[in-house]
Amino acid sequence: MKKIILIAALILAIWNYYEEQQPRPENRSGLLAEFVQSVQGQVLKKDPKFQCDGRKFCPEMTSRAEAEFFLRFCPDSQLDDNHNGIPCENDARF
Repeated sequence: MKKIILIAALILAIWNYYEEQQPRPENRSGLLAEFVQSVQGQVLKKDPKFQCDGRKFCPEMTSRAEAEFFLRFCPDSQLDDNHNGIPCENDARF
C-alpha cells in the first residue's frame, strides 16, 4: 500500500512540474499580438507614392527608393541579383 501511495505522489509531483513548465496561454497571445503589430507596421510603412505596376528590372526604376519599394513589396521583381537585400547595386544612376 505504501508503494502505491509513493508512486501516486511521485506521479502527481511529475505532473505538477510538467504543468508549471508549460507556457501560459496569455504569453502565447501576447507574442501573437506583438507579431501581428509588427506585420501591420510593415504593411503601413508602404510608401503611397510608389505602387506595383509590373516593372521588374533596374533600368525601369527612377530612384533607389523606388527600387527598394519594388524589391520589398512587389512580387517577381528582379532587382537584387545576389539576394543581399540591396536593389540595383550595380546601377551607376543611384
